[in-house]
Amino acid sequence: MKLFIVLFLAISMLVLYGITYSDELTIEDIGKNFVSLLAKGDFARTSNFFTKELAQAIPKETLESIWKGILSTMGKFNGIIDIKITEIQGYKVSILTCDFELGTLGIQIALDHESKIAGLYFLQPQFKATYKIPPYVTPDSYTEIEVTIESNGWKLPATLTLPRGEKSCPAVILVHGSGPQDRDETIGPNKPFKDLALGLASKGIAVLRYEKRTRYYGEKALVEGFTVKEETIEDAISAIELLYQRKEIDKDRIFLLGHSLGGMLAPRIAERTDKLRGIIILAGTINDLLELIPKQARYLASLDDKITEEEKREIEEIENQVNKVKSQEIERNESILGAPGSYWLDLMSYDPLKTLKGMTIPVLILQGERDFQVTLEEFNIWKNELKDKPNVSFKLYKGLNHLFISGEGKSSIEEYYKSGNIPEEVIEDIARWILSIQP
Repeated sequence: MKLFIVLFLAISMLVLYGITYSDELTIEDIGKNFVSLLAKGDFARTSNFFTKELAQAIPKETLESIWKGILSTMGKFNGIIDIKITEIQGYKVSILTCDFELGTLGIQIALDHESKIAGLYFLQPQFKATYKIPPYVTPDSYTEIEVTIESNGWKLPATLTLPRGEKSCPAVILVHGSGPQDRDETIGPNKPFKDLALGLASKGIAVLRYEKRTRYYGEKALVEGFTVKEETIEDAISAIELLYQRKEIDKDRIFLLGHSLGGMLAPRIAERTDKLRGIIILAGTINDLLELIPKQARYLASLDDKITEEEKREIEEIENQVNKVKSQEIERNESILGAPGSYWLDLMSYDPLKTLKGMTIPVLILQGERDFQVTLEEFNIWKNELKDKPNVSFKLYKGLNHLFISGEGKSSIEEYYKSGNIPEEVIEDIARWILSIQP
Protein backbone atom coordinates (compact mmCIF):
# COMPACT_ATOMS: atom_id res chain seq x y z
CA MET A 1 0.00 0.00 0.00
CA LYS A 2 1.26 3.45 -0.86
CA LEU A 3 1.23 4.76 2.69
CA PHE A 4 3.79 7.39 1.77
CA ILE A 5 1.41 8.92 -0.74
CA VAL A 6 -1.57 8.74 1.63
CA LEU A 7 0.30 10.68 4.28
CA PHE A 8 1.78 13.05 1.69
CA LEU A 9 -1.64 13.99 0.35
CA ALA A 10 -3.09 14.28 3.81
CA ILE A 11 -0.57 16.50 5.60
CA SER A 12 3.02 15.49 4.80
CA MET A 13 4.95 16.88 7.72
CA LEU A 14 6.83 15.57 10.72
CA VAL A 15 7.42 18.09 13.47
CA LEU A 16 10.75 18.52 15.22
CA TYR A 17 10.69 18.99 18.99
CA GLY A 18 13.60 19.21 21.39
CA ILE A 19 16.31 18.62 18.78
CA THR A 20 19.89 19.67 19.47
CA TYR A 21 22.93 19.28 17.26
CA SER A 22 26.58 18.60 17.85
CA ASP A 23 29.19 19.97 15.45
CA GLU A 24 31.13 16.71 15.95
CA LEU A 25 28.49 14.82 13.98
CA THR A 26 28.87 14.36 10.26
CA ILE A 27 25.28 14.90 9.28
CA GLU A 28 26.07 14.60 5.57
CA ASP A 29 27.56 11.12 5.99
CA ILE A 30 24.71 9.98 8.24
CA GLY A 31 22.26 11.12 5.57
CA LYS A 32 24.13 9.22 2.87
CA ASN A 33 24.24 6.05 4.95
CA PHE A 34 20.56 6.30 5.81
CA VAL A 35 19.48 6.68 2.16
CA SER A 36 21.89 3.93 1.11
CA LEU A 37 20.23 1.49 3.49
CA LEU A 38 16.79 2.53 2.24
CA ALA A 39 17.92 1.79 -1.30
CA LYS A 40 19.23 -1.63 -0.25
CA GLY A 41 15.98 -2.46 1.50
CA ASP A 42 17.74 -2.88 4.84
CA PHE A 43 14.91 -1.38 6.89
CA ALA A 44 15.88 -3.00 10.18
CA ARG A 45 19.20 -1.14 10.18
CA THR A 46 17.63 2.08 8.90
CA SER A 47 15.25 2.09 11.85
CA ASN A 48 18.31 1.92 14.13
CA PHE A 49 19.21 5.42 12.93
CA PHE A 50 16.07 6.84 14.61
CA THR A 51 15.53 8.21 18.06
CA LYS A 52 13.27 6.11 20.27
CA GLU A 53 10.36 8.50 19.64
CA LEU A 54 10.74 8.49 15.85
CA ALA A 55 11.21 4.70 15.78
CA GLN A 56 7.86 4.36 17.54
CA ALA A 57 6.21 6.77 15.11
CA ILE A 58 7.74 5.05 12.05
CA PRO A 59 8.45 1.36 12.74
CA LYS A 60 10.51 -0.54 10.18
CA GLU A 61 7.39 -2.03 8.57
CA THR A 62 5.99 1.44 7.98
CA LEU A 63 9.31 2.72 6.69
CA GLU A 64 9.45 -0.17 4.23
CA SER A 65 5.92 0.64 3.05
CA ILE A 66 6.84 4.30 2.62
CA TRP A 67 9.90 3.44 0.54
CA LYS A 68 7.99 0.96 -1.60
CA GLY A 69 5.35 3.63 -2.17
CA ILE A 70 8.04 6.06 -3.29
CA LEU A 71 9.51 3.52 -5.71
CA SER A 72 6.10 2.64 -7.15
CA THR A 73 5.46 6.32 -7.80
CA MET A 74 8.95 7.56 -8.71
CA GLY A 75 10.45 4.49 -10.39
CA LYS A 76 13.96 3.08 -9.93
CA PHE A 77 16.27 4.81 -7.44
CA ASN A 78 19.39 6.11 -9.20
CA GLY A 79 21.31 7.80 -6.39
CA ILE A 80 21.87 11.00 -4.42
CA ILE A 81 22.59 13.96 -6.68
CA ASP A 82 22.82 16.81 -4.17
CA ILE A 83 23.20 17.39 -0.44
CA LYS A 84 22.51 20.68 1.31
CA ILE A 85 23.15 21.42 4.97
CA THR A 86 20.86 24.13 6.28
CA GLU A 87 19.55 25.46 9.57
CA ILE A 88 15.90 25.24 10.62
CA GLN A 89 14.71 26.78 13.88
CA GLY A 90 18.34 26.81 15.03
CA TYR A 91 18.95 23.16 14.11
CA LYS A 92 21.27 21.86 11.39
CA VAL A 93 19.43 19.75 8.85
CA SER A 94 20.53 17.74 5.82
CA ILE A 95 18.45 17.75 2.63
CA LEU A 96 19.42 14.93 0.28
CA THR A 97 18.07 15.26 -3.26
CA CYS A 98 17.56 11.75 -4.64
CA ASP A 99 17.26 10.98 -8.32
CA PHE A 100 14.69 8.42 -9.50
CA GLU A 101 13.63 7.17 -12.88
CA LEU A 102 10.68 9.57 -13.08
CA GLY A 103 11.97 12.55 -11.11
CA THR A 104 13.65 13.75 -7.93
CA LEU A 105 12.66 13.68 -4.28
CA GLY A 106 14.22 15.47 -1.33
CA ILE A 107 14.72 13.57 1.94
CA GLN A 108 15.27 15.89 4.88
CA ILE A 109 16.73 14.67 8.18
CA ALA A 110 17.66 16.32 11.46
CA LEU A 111 19.84 14.79 14.19
CA ASP A 112 19.77 14.92 17.98
CA HIS A 113 22.83 15.24 20.19
CA GLU A 114 23.39 11.47 20.02
CA SER A 115 23.57 11.47 16.20
CA LYS A 116 20.13 9.88 15.93
CA ILE A 117 17.57 10.98 13.34
CA ALA A 118 14.91 12.89 15.27
CA GLY A 119 13.16 14.49 12.31
CA LEU A 120 12.33 12.95 8.92
CA TYR A 121 10.57 14.82 6.13
CA PHE A 122 9.86 13.69 2.56
CA LEU A 123 9.67 16.78 0.35
CA GLN A 124 7.32 17.19 -2.59
CA PRO A 125 8.56 15.11 -5.55
CA GLN A 126 9.57 16.86 -8.76
CA PHE A 127 8.80 14.93 -11.92
CA LYS A 128 10.69 14.96 -15.21
CA ALA A 129 7.50 15.01 -17.31
CA THR A 130 6.63 18.54 -18.41
CA TYR A 131 3.44 20.51 -17.95
CA LYS A 132 1.35 21.26 -21.03
CA ILE A 133 -0.71 24.44 -21.31
CA PRO A 134 -4.38 23.54 -21.94
CA PRO A 135 -5.65 24.18 -25.49
CA TYR A 136 -8.40 26.48 -24.19
CA VAL A 137 -5.84 29.01 -22.91
CA THR A 138 -5.28 32.14 -25.01
CA PRO A 139 -1.70 33.26 -24.19
CA ASP A 140 -2.10 36.75 -25.68
CA SER A 141 -5.13 37.49 -23.51
CA TYR A 142 -3.29 37.78 -20.18
CA THR A 143 -0.06 38.78 -18.51
CA GLU A 144 1.59 37.41 -15.36
CA ILE A 145 3.44 39.43 -12.74
CA GLU A 146 5.32 38.29 -9.66
CA VAL A 147 4.12 39.70 -6.34
CA THR A 148 4.75 38.96 -2.67
CA ILE A 149 2.14 38.18 -0.06
CA GLU A 150 3.20 39.46 3.36
CA SER A 151 1.47 37.59 6.14
CA ASN A 152 2.36 38.16 9.81
CA GLY A 153 6.07 38.37 9.04
CA TRP A 154 6.06 35.58 6.42
CA LYS A 155 6.75 36.56 2.80
CA LEU A 156 5.31 34.26 0.16
CA PRO A 157 6.18 34.46 -3.56
CA ALA A 158 3.03 34.67 -5.68
CA THR A 159 1.87 35.05 -9.27
CA LEU A 160 -0.92 37.42 -10.30
CA THR A 161 -2.41 36.52 -13.67
CA LEU A 162 -4.16 39.55 -15.18
CA PRO A 163 -6.39 39.76 -18.26
CA ARG A 164 -5.03 42.24 -20.81
CA GLY A 165 -6.98 45.39 -21.51
CA GLU A 166 -9.20 45.13 -18.45
CA LYS A 167 -9.31 48.32 -16.37
CA SER A 168 -10.99 46.67 -13.41
CA CYS A 169 -11.74 42.95 -13.39
CA PRO A 170 -13.06 40.35 -10.95
CA ALA A 171 -10.42 38.23 -9.25
CA VAL A 172 -9.99 34.86 -7.55
CA ILE A 173 -7.53 33.72 -4.88
CA LEU A 174 -6.61 30.02 -5.10
CA VAL A 175 -6.21 28.21 -1.76
CA HIS A 176 -4.34 24.89 -1.67
CA GLY A 177 -5.23 21.46 -0.45
CA SER A 178 -3.30 19.80 2.39
CA GLY A 179 0.41 19.18 2.33
CA PRO A 180 3.27 21.52 1.33
CA GLN A 181 1.89 22.66 -2.05
CA ASP A 182 3.48 25.07 -4.51
CA ARG A 183 1.50 27.86 -6.17
CA ASP A 184 0.41 25.56 -9.04
CA GLU A 185 -0.58 22.62 -6.80
CA THR A 186 1.95 20.62 -8.79
CA ILE A 187 1.73 16.85 -8.63
CA GLY A 188 3.65 14.91 -11.25
CA PRO A 189 3.34 16.75 -14.59
CA ASN A 190 -0.01 18.26 -13.57
CA LYS A 191 -0.59 21.81 -12.34
CA PRO A 192 -4.31 22.25 -11.66
CA PHE A 193 -3.93 25.73 -10.17
CA LYS A 194 -2.02 26.88 -13.24
CA ASP A 195 -4.82 25.47 -15.43
CA LEU A 196 -7.32 27.49 -13.41
CA ALA A 197 -5.23 30.68 -13.48
CA LEU A 198 -4.53 30.67 -17.21
CA GLY A 199 -8.00 29.45 -18.13
CA LEU A 200 -9.88 32.01 -16.03
CA ALA A 201 -7.56 34.85 -17.07
CA SER A 202 -8.30 33.98 -20.70
CA LYS A 203 -11.94 34.70 -19.85
CA GLY A 204 -11.36 38.08 -18.20
CA ILE A 205 -10.86 37.03 -14.56
CA ALA A 206 -7.67 37.78 -12.60
CA VAL A 207 -6.18 34.98 -10.50
CA LEU A 208 -3.74 35.11 -7.58
CA ARG A 209 -1.87 31.94 -6.61
CA TYR A 210 0.99 31.63 -4.13
CA GLU A 211 3.48 29.29 -2.51
CA LYS A 212 2.02 27.64 0.56
CA ARG A 213 3.80 28.61 3.75
CA THR A 214 4.70 25.01 4.66
CA ARG A 215 6.10 24.51 1.15
CA TYR A 216 8.21 27.68 0.99
CA TYR A 217 9.49 27.69 4.58
CA GLY A 218 9.37 23.97 5.33
CA GLU A 219 9.63 23.14 9.00
CA LYS A 220 10.36 26.77 9.86
CA ALA A 221 6.62 27.29 9.37
CA LEU A 222 5.74 24.74 12.06
CA VAL A 223 5.55 27.18 14.93
CA GLU A 224 4.43 26.20 18.42
CA GLY A 225 0.69 25.60 18.50
CA PHE A 226 0.57 25.10 14.72
CA THR A 227 -2.97 24.88 13.24
CA VAL A 228 -4.69 25.55 9.90
CA LYS A 229 -4.67 29.21 10.95
CA GLU A 230 -0.90 29.29 10.42
CA GLU A 231 -0.95 26.77 7.57
CA THR A 232 -3.69 28.34 5.43
CA ILE A 233 -6.07 30.93 6.87
CA GLU A 234 -3.69 33.79 7.68
CA ASP A 235 -2.08 33.68 4.24
CA ALA A 236 -5.42 33.51 2.42
CA ILE A 237 -6.61 36.61 4.29
CA SER A 238 -3.37 38.40 3.39
CA ALA A 239 -3.85 37.40 -0.27
CA ILE A 240 -7.33 38.93 -0.20
CA GLU A 241 -5.89 42.14 1.25
CA LEU A 242 -3.23 42.25 -1.48
CA LEU A 243 -5.85 42.02 -4.23
CA TYR A 244 -7.98 44.63 -2.50
CA GLN A 245 -5.12 47.12 -2.87
CA ARG A 246 -4.52 46.47 -6.59
CA LYS A 247 -5.96 49.07 -8.96
CA GLU A 248 -6.50 46.41 -11.66
CA ILE A 249 -8.96 44.54 -9.44
CA ASP A 250 -12.65 45.25 -8.93
CA LYS A 251 -12.70 45.49 -5.12
CA ASP A 252 -16.36 44.48 -5.02
CA ARG A 253 -15.79 41.25 -6.97
CA ILE A 254 -13.07 39.32 -5.16
CA PHE A 255 -13.67 35.58 -4.83
CA LEU A 256 -11.89 32.72 -3.10
CA LEU A 257 -11.50 29.24 -4.59
CA GLY A 258 -10.43 26.49 -2.19
CA HIS A 259 -9.46 22.98 -3.25
CA SER A 260 -9.74 19.98 -0.91
CA LEU A 261 -8.56 21.23 2.52
CA GLY A 262 -8.74 24.75 1.06
CA GLY A 263 -12.37 24.10 0.14
CA MET A 264 -13.12 22.81 3.62
CA LEU A 265 -11.58 25.98 5.09
CA ALA A 266 -13.16 28.41 2.60
CA PRO A 267 -16.15 29.19 4.87
CA ARG A 268 -13.81 29.69 7.82
CA ILE A 269 -11.72 32.11 5.77
CA ALA A 270 -14.79 33.94 4.47
CA GLU A 271 -16.19 34.59 7.93
CA ARG A 272 -12.95 36.39 8.84
CA THR A 273 -13.19 39.07 6.14
CA ASP A 274 -15.80 41.36 4.60
CA LYS A 275 -13.91 41.64 1.32
CA LEU A 276 -15.09 38.42 -0.39
CA ARG A 277 -17.98 38.50 -2.86
CA GLY A 278 -18.27 34.71 -2.96
CA ILE A 279 -16.48 31.39 -2.49
CA ILE A 280 -15.92 28.35 -4.72
CA ILE A 281 -15.35 24.93 -3.16
CA LEU A 282 -13.62 22.23 -5.24
CA ALA A 283 -13.70 18.78 -3.62
CA GLY A 284 -14.14 20.28 -0.19
CA THR A 285 -14.68 17.82 2.63
CA ILE A 286 -17.24 18.21 5.35
CA ASN A 287 -15.52 15.65 7.55
CA ASP A 288 -12.05 16.54 8.81
CA LEU A 289 -8.83 14.89 7.71
CA LEU A 290 -9.10 12.38 10.54
CA GLU A 291 -12.06 10.86 8.72
CA LEU A 292 -10.34 10.89 5.33
CA ILE A 293 -6.96 9.35 6.11
CA PRO A 294 -8.12 5.82 7.09
CA LYS A 295 -10.74 5.82 4.31
CA GLN A 296 -8.05 6.62 1.74
CA ALA A 297 -5.78 3.95 3.16
CA ARG A 298 -8.49 1.28 2.97
CA TYR A 299 -9.45 2.32 -0.58
CA LEU A 300 -5.87 2.22 -1.89
CA ALA A 301 -5.23 -1.13 -0.23
CA SER A 302 -8.33 -2.59 -1.93
CA LEU A 303 -7.44 -1.51 -5.48
CA ASP A 304 -5.75 -4.82 -6.30
CA ASP A 305 -8.70 -6.73 -4.77
CA LYS A 306 -6.49 -8.11 -2.03
CA ILE A 307 -5.56 -6.50 1.27
CA THR A 308 -2.36 -8.03 2.61
CA GLU A 309 -1.63 -8.66 6.28
CA GLU A 310 0.95 -5.88 6.19
CA GLU A 311 -1.63 -3.47 4.80
CA LYS A 312 -4.11 -4.54 7.49
CA ARG A 313 -1.52 -3.74 10.16
CA GLU A 314 -0.82 -0.34 8.59
CA ILE A 315 -4.52 0.52 8.40
CA GLU A 316 -5.00 -0.59 12.00
CA GLU A 317 -2.12 1.62 13.12
CA ILE A 318 -3.59 4.60 11.26
CA GLU A 319 -6.98 3.95 12.87
CA ASN A 320 -5.37 3.66 16.32
CA GLN A 321 -3.70 7.04 15.86
CA VAL A 322 -6.95 8.59 14.60
CA ASN A 323 -8.81 7.22 17.63
CA LYS A 324 -6.15 8.60 19.94
CA VAL A 325 -6.63 12.06 18.45
CA LYS A 326 -10.43 11.80 18.63
CA SER A 327 -10.25 10.83 22.28
CA GLN A 328 -8.17 14.01 22.79
CA GLU A 329 -5.57 11.94 24.62
CA ILE A 330 -2.79 13.90 22.99
CA GLU A 331 -0.60 16.82 23.93
CA ARG A 332 -0.69 19.95 21.79
CA ASN A 333 2.98 19.54 20.88
CA GLU A 334 2.77 15.77 20.32
CA SER A 335 3.48 14.66 16.75
CA ILE A 336 0.84 12.27 15.43
CA LEU A 337 -0.29 11.45 11.89
CA GLY A 338 2.33 13.82 10.56
CA ALA A 339 1.19 16.94 12.47
CA PRO A 340 1.19 18.29 16.03
CA GLY A 341 -1.73 17.65 18.36
CA SER A 342 -2.64 21.33 18.21
CA TYR A 343 -3.41 20.93 14.51
CA TRP A 344 -5.88 18.08 14.98
CA LEU A 345 -7.53 19.54 18.08
CA ASP A 346 -8.22 22.74 16.18
CA LEU A 347 -9.70 20.91 13.17
CA MET A 348 -11.97 18.88 15.44
CA SER A 349 -13.55 22.11 16.69
CA TYR A 350 -14.48 23.32 13.19
CA ASP A 351 -17.74 22.51 11.39
CA PRO A 352 -17.61 23.79 7.77
CA LEU A 353 -21.26 22.95 7.12
CA LYS A 354 -22.50 24.87 10.16
CA THR A 355 -20.30 27.82 9.22
CA LEU A 356 -21.55 27.85 5.63
CA LYS A 357 -25.20 27.63 6.69
CA GLY A 358 -24.80 30.95 8.46
CA MET A 359 -23.42 32.74 5.37
CA THR A 360 -25.32 34.68 2.71
CA ILE A 361 -22.60 35.29 0.10
CA PRO A 362 -22.80 33.24 -3.14
CA VAL A 363 -21.23 29.78 -2.97
CA LEU A 364 -20.38 27.34 -5.79
CA ILE A 365 -19.59 23.73 -4.84
CA LEU A 366 -17.95 21.47 -7.48
CA GLN A 367 -17.11 17.78 -7.29
CA GLY A 368 -15.43 15.14 -9.45
CA GLU A 369 -17.37 11.88 -9.69
CA ARG A 370 -14.22 9.67 -9.54
CA ASP A 371 -12.66 11.39 -6.52
CA PHE A 372 -11.59 8.77 -3.96
CA GLN A 373 -10.11 11.30 -1.53
CA VAL A 374 -13.20 13.46 -1.12
CA THR A 375 -16.02 11.23 -2.27
CA LEU A 376 -19.54 11.62 -3.61
CA GLU A 377 -20.75 10.93 -0.09
CA GLU A 378 -19.27 14.27 0.98
CA PHE A 379 -20.74 16.11 -2.01
CA ASN A 380 -24.19 14.67 -1.35
CA ILE A 381 -24.05 15.90 2.24
CA TRP A 382 -23.31 19.43 0.96
CA LYS A 383 -26.26 19.16 -1.45
CA ASN A 384 -28.76 17.69 1.00
CA GLU A 385 -27.92 20.05 3.84
CA LEU A 386 -27.77 23.21 1.71
CA LYS A 387 -30.45 22.51 -0.91
CA ASP A 388 -32.78 25.15 0.54
CA LYS A 389 -30.18 27.93 0.50
CA PRO A 390 -30.64 30.05 -2.67
CA ASN A 391 -27.09 31.39 -2.47
CA VAL A 392 -25.51 27.94 -2.98
CA SER A 393 -25.05 26.18 -6.37
CA PHE A 394 -23.71 22.69 -7.13
CA LYS A 395 -22.13 20.85 -10.07
CA LEU A 396 -20.94 17.23 -10.40
CA TYR A 397 -18.50 16.24 -13.17
CA LYS A 398 -18.50 12.76 -14.63
CA GLY A 399 -15.09 11.10 -14.93
CA LEU A 400 -13.06 13.68 -12.97
CA ASN A 401 -10.74 12.77 -10.10
CA HIS A 402 -9.58 14.76 -7.07
CA LEU A 403 -7.42 17.00 -9.27
CA PHE A 404 -10.44 17.63 -11.53
CA ILE A 405 -8.66 15.79 -14.35
CA SER A 406 -10.38 13.13 -16.47
CA GLY A 407 -9.74 9.40 -16.13
CA GLU A 408 -11.39 6.01 -16.40
CA GLY A 409 -12.10 3.13 -14.04
CA LYS A 410 -11.21 3.22 -10.38
CA SER A 411 -9.32 6.36 -9.45
CA SER A 412 -5.82 5.81 -8.05
CA ILE A 413 -2.72 7.69 -6.97
CA GLU A 414 -0.88 6.57 -10.12
CA GLU A 415 -3.16 8.56 -12.43
CA TYR A 416 -2.15 11.80 -10.69
CA TYR A 417 1.24 11.32 -12.35
CA LYS A 418 -0.17 11.03 -15.87
CA SER A 419 -0.27 14.29 -17.79
CA GLY A 420 -3.65 16.00 -18.02
CA ASN A 421 -5.50 19.29 -17.60
CA ILE A 422 -8.67 20.51 -15.96
CA PRO A 423 -11.34 20.30 -18.69
CA GLU A 424 -12.59 23.48 -20.33
CA GLU A 425 -16.10 22.77 -19.03
CA VAL A 426 -14.94 23.35 -15.45
CA ILE A 427 -13.20 26.61 -16.39
CA GLU A 428 -16.28 27.82 -18.25
CA ASP A 429 -18.61 26.96 -15.36
CA ILE A 430 -16.48 28.83 -12.83
CA ALA A 431 -16.04 31.83 -15.13
CA ARG A 432 -19.76 31.99 -15.96
CA TRP A 433 -20.68 31.85 -12.27
CA ILE A 434 -18.20 34.59 -11.31
CA LEU A 435 -19.19 36.92 -14.15
CA SER A 436 -22.87 36.47 -13.33
CA ILE A 437 -22.38 37.89 -9.83
CA GLN A 438 -22.49 41.65 -9.78
CA PRO A 439 -21.16 43.97 -7.04
